[in-house]
Order: sequence, then structure tokens, then C-alpha cells
Amino acid sequence: MDLRFSEEQLMLQDVVARFVQQKAPETEVPRWFQSGETHQPEVFRQAADTGWIGMCASESLGGGGFATMDAGIVFEQLGRSPVPGPLFSSGILAPRLIEELANKDQQARFVPATCKGEVVWAVGFSDAPRRFSEDDVTLEATSSGSGVVLSGKKQFVHDAAAADRLLCAAKSAQGTIFLAVDLHQQGITVAAHEGFLSSLYDVEFDNVVVGEDDVISRSPSCWNDAETALEITLPILSAYKVGACQRVFEMTVDYTSERVVFGQPIGRFQRVQDHVVELTNHMDAARWLTYEALWKVDSGRDYKAAVHEAKAVASESYYQVCNYANMVFAGPGTALDHPLVPHTVTSRTLYQFLGDPNYHKAKMMDALFPVGSIS
Repeated sequence: MDLRFSEEQLMLQDVVARFVQQKAPETEVPRWFQSGETHQPEVFRQAADTGWIGMCASESLGGGGFATMDAGIVFEQLGRSPVPGPLFSSGILAPRLIEELANKDQQARFVPATCKGEVVWAVGFSDAPRRFSEDDVTLEATSSGSGVVLSGKKQFVHDAAAADRLLCAAKSAQGTIFLAVDLHQQGITVAAHEGFLSSLYDVEFDNVVVGEDDVISRSPSCWNDAETALEITLPILSAYKVGACQRVFEMTVDYTSERVVFGQPIGRFQRVQDHVVELTNHMDAARWLTYEALWKVDSGRDYKAAVHEAKAVASESYYQVCNYANMVFAGPGTALDHPLVPHTVTSRTLYQFLGDPNYHKAKMMDALFPVGSIS
């Protein structure tokens, strides 16, 4: 397994790093979080113009046809700021799901416009706050003459306020279905969650009619098909968290040299050193498991267990890296204009996005030891 980047990948890494420094500097991102303006349309548009929206979608549909590792390189750099907004939901996740679930006409209708940044997507799977399973889909879809009628709520939908469309699961009399809902039509209310988390919304439907052309899949296997599509995107999301961990590590180490107490830098105190070691261990675990998962996807190896392990560890690592960084920074790290604050908020927000660590650990074990494989 060779995880060294090629010359082209190093150039890509440098391009994205400069983009982040110019378009989402650490001096600006805390202000976006304070004001609740986490979606920056101009940043998203420029990312689309650069080719990072839909970068893994098929070239025949207007996508970039990038390798998964290349997408991981891009998102690792985006995570350093951390750049907020629907870059992953609309740029990676939605095109992948549409290509997996939709028919050819729907793919041609939705994917090219998505890759150009003309249509922004949010994605809603489970309706439970923590659990992530087909049994937790509670949004009701009843048949109508021209499609289906939605009544109920999708909870904790990331970036819903920025989106034009919601790709979501609903429960019909025949089972789970997936739909591409126009969020601008009447009967839909998007309400932000208040509290520490960021960019999370409830989307409520009051007898909203969705035409048959927007029903993406009625297949009895559509939930499993969606999970299969989801697996390839998980290490890209994990790479975003790796980049975030790396940046938090850097700012924390810098602070241990700059902050002087009792006449010496706090980095000389053993307890501070302990925190930095713990932070480093979590960061390294996330990095190498994520790189291994990206490599397995691109090399055609069995990646199922690896992508779930990477997602579980990256979520826990980002969470814990921010915890240990806050122990080092203490009070200054909680000031709303401090660059650690967006990372702390994002680490909590993404912790259970697309399934929490316990869910992915269980999926990893299912992949390693399928039912009936142990006598």
C-alpha cells in the first residue's frame, strides 16, 4: 500500500490550500459561524467553477470523474478552515446517490446542473436524532394521482437552508422511497436548530405534492442501494475531518510555544504535553485509516469495513482533538472570534452526520464477520 501523493496530487493539494487561505481565511470563518451565515454562496460558486462540485460524478454527466483519493485531498484542505456549506452534501453525496438510485432521465436532468453549481442539494436519510437506519424513517408519503404527498418532518438536515432540492427518504405503503423535493414550493418550512450545533435544520412538510418525475426510487432495495452509494463517500467526509484535526494540532502546538506562564512556555509543562500527545494520537489514527479507506476504494479492493472504520474513528478523533485543544487553550479558545470555535462546533455537528461512530463500528463488524460466517 503506497500512500504517497503523486506530483499531480501535491499540486492539487497546494491549489486547494491557497483557495482556502484566500476564500475562507481563519479570520473570517468564526464570524460566519457567529452570524449563522455558514453558507457562503460565492465560495460555493467558485468551488463549482473550479470543478470541485461533482468532482467524483461521471464525466458523461458533467462531473469531473476524479478518483476518490483526489477528492479526499481536496476535502482534507477544505477541512482545515473549516470551510462550511453544502460542499460535501451537494458536491459529493447527492451526485453519488442520484447516479446510484435514479433512472437515466433523472440523472441527465439533475447531475449536470448539480456539477455546475446551479442546483444545490441537501440530503435527508433517517429522521431520528441519533439513530441511522431504515426503521427510523418516519416521514410519510401517501400516493396521489400525480405522485406522492409528503406530511411530516425531516430532522437534522445539514445545509437545508442553502439548498434548492432535498434528496430524502420517506415511508410509503409499499416501503421506503427516495425523492428529490423542490424546497421552494409551498407547504415546506425550513427551521434552524438553535444551540451549539451549526447548519442543521428541520424540514417540515404540510401535504406537499411531489410529482412522479421527482420520485428517485421505489425499489424495495433502495435503502440498501443508498447505503452502498454512501460508503464510497464516507472516506471523503473523513478526509475533511483529518484536515480539521491537522489544523487544530498546528494551532495548539503554536500556542504551547507562544503562551508563557511562570516565565516559561506552557509547552514545557507535562500536563500540557500529555494533551498534545493525546491530540496527536487521535489525529494520526484518523489520517491513516482514512487514507487506507481511500486507497482501497480506488484500488478495487474490498473497502466496506475500511470506510466504516475510517468514518467512526475520524468522527471520534475530530471530537477529541477539539476537546484536548480546548484543554490547552482554556479560556482564549472559547472566545467567539477564535479559530478553534468553528472547529469545536463542526466536530460536534459532524459527529453523527450519516451515522454516529457506534453505527459505523457495527457496520464494520458486519462487514468483517457477516452473519453465518462464524460457526
